[in-house]
Amino acid sequence: MSNKQQFLIVAALFLGLGLLWFLKQDPALNYLNAALKADTELQAYPYQFRALKIDKGIATLTTPRSPEVSVLQFLKIAQPTLDTSNPDSPDMIAAQKALAHVQEKAGKLAKAQEGVTEVQWEIDRSWYASHGLIVE
Repeated sequence: MSNKQQFLIVAALFLGLGLLWFLKQDPALNYLNAALKADTELQAYPYQFRALKIDKGIATLTTPRSPEVSVLQFLKIAQPTLDTSNPDSPDMIAAQKALAHVQEKAGKLAKAQEGVTEVQWEIDRSWYASHGLIVE
């Protein structure tokens, strides 16, 4: 097989993979993620919400909140300067309210997208893993 034939085969494979990737793109999902990234308040928060999928009007968004991980564990990672030793302190209560507020805002942004009627939340295991915490 000549170099030219090998090059054509490799180029065809890459072209095929690129086409497959392009066809699997979901414009509504990309638009929702762009809307989440464009919001300055969400961008200023230490955790970035992302849309994973939109299926039958239900947008699945990532969240750091879950019964599997306490909010204290999240705040220790997201806001390392925050004193988490007293969960009832005014600073801790404010941090928890801020998390609830930005998650609610992300949900409202998702529901504002055409075709999205409901939001489902999924724990962001990869975010926790990137911070050294494995969530089962």
